[in-house]
Amino acid sequence: MKKTFSSKKSAFSLIELSIVLIIIGLLIAGITGGASLIKSSELRSVMGEARGYAVSVNSFFTQYDRYPGDSDTAVGTNNQCAGDRDNLIEYLNNTAANSCAEGLDAWNDLKDIGAIDLALTLSSSLTGTGTGTKANIDSMVPVTNIPGSKTKGNGWAFDNILNVTNEALSQNYVVLTGVTVSGKTKLIDTGTATDRAASPALSAPDALSIDSKIDDGKTNAGNIRAYNANNSGAETVCRNTTTVSNYNVATGTTKVCTLAFRVDVSS
Repeated sequence: MKKTFSSKKSAFSLIELSIVLIIIGLLIAGITGGASLIKSSELRSVMGEARGYAVSVNSFFTQYDRYPGDSDTAVGTNNQCAGDRDNLIEYLNNTAANSCAEGLDAWNDLKDIGAIDLALTLSSSLTGTGTGTKANIDSMVPVTNIPGSKTKGNGWAFDNILNVTNEALSQNYVVLTGVTVSGKTKLIDTGTATDRAASPALSAPDALSIDSKIDDGKTNAGNIRAYNANNSGAETVCRNTTTVSNYNVATGTTKVCTLAFRVDVSS
């Protein structure tokens, strides 16, 4: 008697396939949503850090009637140089009898009054030759030489935007930057990007997001200013090529901007 055998092939049903696709979709949504939350948290941390340093600067000014770094009187044991008391926190003050990196020494002043708790290495930050003269500032590394930020690879430094026609209108800023470039006398406020010590810290869309939330969303107005950081590119890498007040968001996720937050007592 001839026996016959039948084989039954199994396959996923449409319902099972639908369930798998739904699970995959949920996983993708969770991953992208998580990345978005992390990014939002990082940008909020930048805003919080900047506000905190502004409060510290105002506290120092209230106590000593001088800006940190700009004061010519040591307020504690960490002071490294005497400022020139011109109400400007200068990245490098090369006009004083003994040149002073006021922007760096500001962190020591703030530490001395208990406004911040940092362990920074600043002693070798000035380089140059000549009696009583320091030509420039060495490269500064976030966390090591300047306070670090929760955004990867970035830190905070002080400088001012000088109004050459009316110094009283000049403004002090705390600046978010990557590792700074050595041999420069200004962090941000210079005629061309290649003269600046600041390096890229944020993408243009991220910088715009911060600026829009707490200021006016313009690169060259308000209490937040954006600069093309030190590189070989044109001045409009961070700023829009046709309207310099707008952020050049077409640059996407590439870090092209350094962001400056005003910390004057009147801001």
